[in-house]
Amino acid sequence: MTNSGKILLPTAYFPPISYFVHMIRSIDVNIEQMETFPKQTYRNRCEIMTASGKASMVVPVTKPQGNHTLTKNIEICYREPWQQQHWKTLQTAYLSSPFFSYYADSIQPIFICHETHLSSHNNKILLTILGLTGIKSTIKFTGKFEKNPEGLLDLRSEISPKKKRPLLEFPNYPQVFEHKYGFVPNLSILDLLFNTGPEAGKYLGDISY
Repeated sequence: MTNSGKILLPTAYFPPISYFVHMIRSIDVNIEQMETFPKQTYRNRCEIMTASGKASMVVPVTKPQGNHTLTKNIEICYREPWQQQHWKTLQTAYLSSPFFSYYADSIQPIFICHETHLSSHNNKILLTILGLTGIKSTIKFTGKFEKNPEGLLDLRSEISPKKKRPLLEFPNYPQVFEHKYGFVPNLSILDLLFNTGPEAGKYLGDISY
């Protein structure tokens, strides 16, 4: 796969590893916010490994304009204590990983803040992860929706939990539950950080593209 240096990505909640593989190779990253919000995507969920296997952590959202709500207008629902639940799930799954404690102070604040909109929340996550991995990319947000954008590698649909065959091949790295389930590729970036620590950036850069 070749990259023009400019990519179009969906917003994402603790995105999968593939998201950052593309980012690290791009000088111009565009985040879609003008689409009609689609269901069951990484936009409001991430996948991690637990003692029971692969699990999704989902951010509950509301659509002020119903099914026609744009991604930038999607609001986070706080009726249930989902942030506390997500953090507890991460602690249970990764407390024994080599670098959970190393990153906890940087990541836990995300589970305390109360952003109104999903896009703002995800952007806060993205900036935090970029800082921890050392990825330096220029990030822009779309101002209009284009079904077939020109001059951009469009990954809005490609980076999706519905894609059973990812575009990239992921080398093994040690995982907490590898002895039980084998290596599981392309989980949330949190899995890579908690298991490999400061080597995460190198891992992302070494993936064949």
